[in-house]
Amino acid sequence: MQIDLISLDDLEKDNKIYIKGISLVGSVKLDYVTGKHVSFIVEGEESKHNVMYFLEKTGEKRWQCDCKWYTLQSKTCSHIIAVNLAIKKSILKV
Repeated sequence: MQIDLISLDDLEKDNKIYIKGISLVGSVKLDYVTGKHVSFIVEGEESKHNVMYFLEKTGEKRWQCDCKWYTLQSKTCSHIIAVNLAIKKSILKV
C-alpha cells in the first residue's frame, strides 16, 4: 500500500508537537490494514491513540487521530508525526 507521508519540513523543528512526536516514534505499532485505510496505535506514557490513514481522502484529511488535540484543532498532532517519522525512518513497515 502506498502511503503519502506529510511534509515534516513544514513543521518547526523546535515545535513542542514535533518534539513530542519524535519521543513517540518507538511506541508506534501497526494495528491493521484494509483496502481503504491503515490503522496505527501510538502508545504514550499515559494514553493510547489511534491514528488512521485513509486512501480515499485527499490532502491533510488523509491523516486523522482520535486525540483531543487533533479533534479540537484539526491540525497535525504528535501522534500523526510519530507515525510518519516511524514510516520515513523505516522503523515501521506498512
